[in-house]
Amino acid sequence: WNYHAIFPTNVHWIYLAPGAYVKGAFQFQSTDNIKVTGFGVLSGEKYVYEADVANNYHHSINNQCWATCVKMLRFTSDYGKEQYLQLHGITISEPPYHSFVVYGDDQTFHMSVSSYHQVGSWYWQTDGLEIYRGSSLENTFFHSNDDVLKIYHSDVIVRNIVVWKNENGPVIQWGWSPRTINNVTVDQIDIIHNRIWWSDVKHNTCIINSATHYADTESTNTADPNQLIKNLIISNIRSEGMNSCAMRIYALSSTQSITIENLWIEQWNQLNKSSQISIFKAYKDKNGNQV
Repeated sequence: WNYHAIFPTNVHWIYLAPGAYVKGAFQFQSTDNIKVTGFGVLSGEKYVYEADVANNYHHSINNQCWATCVKMLRFTSDYGKEQYLQLHGITISEPPYHSFVVYGDDQTFHMSVSSYHQVGSWYWQTDGLEIYRGSSLENTFFHSNDDVLKIYHSDVIVRNIVVWKNENGPVIQWGWSPRTINNVTVDQIDIIHNRIWWSDVKHNTCIINSATHYADTESTNTADPNQLIKNLIISNIRSEGMNSCAMRIYALSSTQSITIENLWIEQWNQLNKSSQISIFKAYKDKNGNQV
């Protein structure tokens, strides 16, 4: 399976009717407003894990293939140009890698996502969604095997989400690099199945997480005190079944106000308690200034 759909710039709306079942992936080149709607299915079942366009869609032979591996939904945004995406109703099935990626200006790309479904995410790096500035995500189901809800941007609302979580990555993530984030609400998250299970103390796991820096995950001097996270509210999180850990937060930015309330965990799994600890650490920059 050595192709995917690359739409010309005049394609702004794809509608998958109920009952439609499309095998492949969609790449949009337009930087105007875009709609992807309908209650059909877009399936990546024909692709291998990390299907790399640069390797004729075979499995990538590089350490990472962020730029060249197939994404189920790929968008392009011009720098400085406001762009809006409406994503409603469709189901993404069996993604071979990240299912949703925007290349370009992530500060001018906004989206409204509702009744979206991601299923069959057995491969690693099958993330959920990065929710961009001024965007909303609601009434959605994710089966994911990496970071599910990536709240890296300001003025975001995430509400009424159901998650089936596989082993890799956390449910809620705002780490990997220093960031300035303000006014984010995450509410009513139901984790109906949680397969996170690690006997060692990983930095990018648990229900709630801010991971260490992607460029050097072991370093403690990768923070930026000039970046600020404030007014982040995470509430009404319910995790059924057995769970490994609640939260691990490695602060790479200064923090003014993070509220976590009504976090309900049904039970812990049978790992040693040292593997299940929650962690809170404030990191420093290269000059020793702590966030």
